[in-house]
Amino acid sequence: MVKNVRFIKVRQHGRVKELRYTDNGKQKSIYAKTVKECRIKASKIQVQSKKKIVERSYTFIQWYEKWLHLYKKDVLKSETYKNLVSLFNKYILPYLANKKIKQITSEDIQKIVNGVKDYPRQQTICYTQLNACLNQAYKLNIISYNPCIAVVIKKHKGNKGKALRKDQQQELLNYLENHYNEVNNLVLIYLNTGMRCSELLNLKQTDVDRNKNEIHIRGTKTISSDRILQTNKQVVDLIPFSPFPFSNWNKSKVEREFKKITSALHFDKITIHSLRHTFATRCIENGVDMVVLQKWLGHSSITMTIDRYTHISEEYKKQQQSKIKYNF
Repeated sequence: MVKNVRFIKVRQHGRVKELRYTDNGKQKSIYAKTVKECRIKASKIQVQSKKKIVERSYTFIQWYEKWLHLYKKDVLKSETYKNLVSLFNKYILPYLANKKIKQITSEDIQKIVNGVKDYPRQQTICYTQLNACLNQAYKLNIISYNPCIAVVIKKHKGNKGKALRKDQQQELLNYLENHYNEVNNLVLIYLNTGMRCSELLNLKQTDVDRNKNEIHIRGTKTISSDRILQTNKQVVDLIPFSPFPFSNWNKSKVEREFKKITSALHFDKITIHSLRHTFATRCIENGVDMVVLQKWLGHSSITMTIDRYTHISEEYKKQQQSKIKYNF
């Protein structure tokens, strides 16, 4: 805002008048032929400055909707975008919606984060997205600091998940061969590519190169998740010839149908994501280079591939142990 406007007398070297003022601590000047013209210009600057202040006095929901529209809607895939909106609607907006964004404190955010107890990782996701929203406001000088800085969250140790044993994998393949379910082809693709659930569902026909047997996975989770996956003709042929092969599916529907299969087989705690773990484990057991596997899975670091996606079987461990030459 324009403050402390004061007039400076005309200097001897010309006929131009100068009106000096301070704006947020910075000294500035207005020049005109007459004092009256200087004051008119100054009043216009004051009006514009007050208008900016009003525009930036957002309530949280006003800024959140703007942030969502400008910075998220055209960047995220539809399913990810829906999940983001759902997250804010459930955990954040009920507490911050009508609060002025400049009045939000670290304590406000800490209470919200502490209240997320559905499952451990959700707390981290909630904090991360709220931090991104407020950090953008900070970058644009809408708020003077990001209150998320002082928030403390419990570090979540990711669940390693569960992979199918070899005998379970064969049971699953036998079941798919003898029992029809509309999810069968998707299950086979997940099992043979290690794709994330949403990556397959968002596939376009233009992402499939049927001559080279390659699939372009346009992931958004990390930079590395956008990748080319080399596979074979059998896998590629499971993908229908249509612009959006799996547009009539969503994650909930896939999980629901796959649950019917795992229940029939009496598999405990096996989800659609377990097929990704299974793919990684079979790759390691068959000698696939870890760096290559990292690229196939779309991980940003090889550490994640090693720590979370390889469930080495006891049988494989014994095979490797037999290679050791003991010296006595």
